[in-house]
Amino acid sequence: MKKIIVTSVAAVLGVCALFVGRPALKVQAAPPADPHAGFTQYTDTYKVQHPFNLPESARFSVTAGPTYNAWIFKGDKGFTSTTKTGPRTEMRWNLDWTVKEHMWEADVNIDPGSQGSAIMQVHATACACEPIYVQVLPGGNLRNDNGSTIIAPAMWGKWFHMLVAYDPVSGNGRVWINGSLVLTRHDPHPLSTVWYFKNGVYGITGAKSETHYKNFKFWTR
Repeated sequence: MKKIIVTSVAAVLGVCALFVGRPALKVQAAPPADPHAGFTQYTDTYKVQHPFNLPESARFSVTAGPTYNAWIFKGDKGFTSTTKTGPRTEMRWNLDWTVKEHMWEADVNIDPGSQGSAIMQVHATACACEPIYVQVLPGGNLRNDNGSTIIAPAMWGKWFHMLVAYDPVSGNGRVWINGSLVLTRHDPHPLSTVWYFKNGVYGITGAKSETHYKNFKFWTR
């Protein structure tokens, strides 16, 4: 019995020796799921909400690219003379939607110093609901809807790619930054709720907030 054991150990050592010096096998990570899977692209138009006492051109421009630029200063008025909300310059996308999941996509750049401003919203006026409310904080950190979790750090002064989706049936909202899913939020509402997308700058705690957008795409399924 002792001889058999010795022979078996030797055999095992011999097999192990075959692998000495060989590089470790690399495990290929599965590619991230395509957030567009199952979606169909559509087009949309917008109108600009801006301080009511100023012309649109004082707070919004379209430059070469095209690149869409929106800015506000501390102390700016609201978008109507009677509103009790804060100052804004936002592109309010015209399609109102219910039931089906919709996705907004764009490249985004936030000027340094911009803070306390929502730069992208999934919004419903009837209930003042915002399952997605991406807000820039000091340092360019991004959070959602006054949450304590930073979903993307130090985003001032650089272009990044952002996708935002909301599904009224499941109540799930999602945000991707540069291809990575950084937020999933469960925030259900009645299926009769009417939703739309907004982007720009809403609210301000610094002296000036300015954002830039290009390559808009819209999707639904």
